[in-house]
Amino acid sequence: MQAESKDFFLKSIDLMRSLDPDQRPLWGQMGPQHMVEHIVGAWRISNGRARVQTVLPEDEVAVRREFLFSDRDYQKNIANPVLGSKKPTLRKPSLDAAIDQLEDEMNAFFTFHDAHPGAIETHPVFGDLDFEGWLTFQTKHMKHHLHQFDLI
Repeated sequence: MQAESKDFFLKSIDLMRSLDPDQRPLWGQMGPQHMVEHIVGAWRISNGRARVQTVLPEDEVAVRREFLFSDRDYQKNIANPVLGSKKPTLRKPSLDAAIDQLEDEMNAFFTFHDAHPGAIETHPVFGDLDFEGWLTFQTKHMKHHLHQFDLI
């Protein structure tokens, strides 16, 4: 699954590079750069560069994990329990710079997990995830946002 996932993620970078910085999403409030920077945050947690705690009660984490490991896709306009409805301030000077960081964070994920087999990193909503759990999350999360901008 690793090679197949890595290929999907690298293709995702190419798709994101085709975005116009002013492109409107099919749903939601995030523009292209907000979306990419949002995804960067998840990769930073998965590759050990950022650490967070789970923000939900244990019983709610269990319900959300059932969703994560199911075949169901994220719903359109789903509320992020960490962000809510607020749009965070952009951190990068441009969409291209945000995509460059995303590519770096993706590569760091594979490097980190190759060097630390069995590493567990905590997702704020889904709890502790190992390499395979993070691949599952990242794939589902990336597809959701690629659909949001009609890239797949």
